[in-house]
Amino acid sequence: MRSKKQILKSIVLIILGSTILSFGSYNFNYQNSVTEGGVLGLILLIKNVFDISPSITSLMIDLSLFALGSKFFGKKFLLYSMLSTASFSTTYKIWESIGFLVPSFQHNMLIASILAGIGVGIGVGLVVRGGGAAGGDDVIALLGDKFTKFKVNHIYLFTDAVVLIMSLVYLDIKQVFFSIIAVTISGKLISLLYNENEDNDKEDEYKEESLMI
Repeated sequence: MRSKKQILKSIVLIILGSTILSFGSYNFNYQNSVTEGGVLGLILLIKNVFDISPSITSLMIDLSLFALGSKFFGKKFLLYSMLSTASFSTTYKIWESIGFLVPSFQHNMLIASILAGIGVGIGVGLVVRGGGAAGGDDVIALLGDKFTKFKVNHIYLFTDAVVLIMSLVYLDIKQVFFSIIAVTISGKLISLLYNENEDNDKEDEYKEESLMI
């Protein structure tokens, strides 16, 4: 059973990660027209095409996917994921009301894509490390892994590719190219934080087993 300290740590990581994610999504991705793959990319697509705030669409899309996957995942994962979505929606609305806090990098899209990738990677990575999901991508990937022959990383790659192709509706090929750079960076950072979290979990389990012997 997890201690209160571990639960508090997870909550802090999830809220911090969601805040970093929303800050990066607004100041780096949206301001510089750098999109992402998966659900986040779809949210940015809807924002640019229909001008519907991600603070609304993130709640609608993510909570719908969490409800779909609720029968397959534990209560803790579901609650943490909902906390992540609520935190992202709330903080994104705050950034929108304040306005851009960093200068535009549209004159140097390479820097923009790198910063966008770092923001998304660290934000999502911290949420995953806290035991939740930053978006519905995780639900899609896990369900795909469960009911198809494809692995989780293949599902992520497929959803990213579909959204990036759809993003050509409001982005040109050059912008999509820089978006691919951002997706590659964010994916690597998420993987690093996720693997580190798994290693820590295994170490904790080993310690618990040692104490029981």
